[in-house]
Amino acid sequence: MEKSNIVASSLTIKLSDFEGPMDLLLHLIKKSELDIFDLPIATITAQYLAFIHAQQEMQLDVASEYLVMAATLVQIKSADLLPQETYDDPLIEADYIDPRDELMQQLLTYKQFQVASAQLREREQTDQQSFARLPMLVPEDFEPDMTLAPGLALIDLQVAFAKLLRKKRQNTPISRRVVQEKMTLAQAIGRVRQRFAKHHVGDTIAFTSLFDDLQDREPLVMTFMALLEMAKEAKITLHQTDATAEIFLEIETIDGHE
Repeated sequence: MEKSNIVASSLTIKLSDFEGPMDLLLHLIKKSELDIFDLPIATITAQYLAFIHAQQEMQLDVASEYLVMAATLVQIKSADLLPQETYDDPLIEADYIDPRDELMQQLLTYKQFQVASAQLREREQTDQQSFARLPMLVPEDFEPDMTLAPGLALIDLQVAFAKLLRKKRQNTPISRRVVQEKMTLAQAIGRVRQRFAKHHVGDTIAFTSLFDDLQDREPLVMTFMALLEMAKEAKITLHQTDATAEIFLEIETIDGHE
């Protein structure tokens, strides 16, 4: 990206090839195949200063942050050339932070952000090529294949089941032995049929009574699914006198007999 300004009848061109001094340093390290963990400060400082001087010779504006990094590199290089002082006081050594190590940590952190940014950019490009399907509206002439009494909808069963779950959680003892129990839909339907064996076709049973001896979420959910499946197959009919009344189910068939 280039931006040109005419200042005092002279053309000044500003280049933004690098996003900052860290970006420039990583470029020089990669170009020279240097190791961040064992960075030769003299080499990288010489390359960095050469780049800054080249920019200035071409009358290119150099941001102050690049000059600050140049001063930091020169300071680290000067410290490496000077004799290292030793301290007998352990507190002084503990408080001392090696600027070389600090620069290495900054470079590693910046590199991690670069990798993360590249991954996010790749995901963005992938998402731009994907199109989500709009939600489909229920056809006006759609009629659910389920035997429900007039005025009773599937949402009413869901609300009743949600109330049942809340009641079960409130009545759950504080301390009890937890036994992992697996129940399939076929087992749940068989369990409901066993309850029906004590009744006759045409009898009505309270919806909540089928959950009395159940506590765990899985058998509760599977029993609810079994009732929906049996209503769909017209083996039971669900009734409710009004929105606040209890739901009852009427037995239509028992073990295949009307």
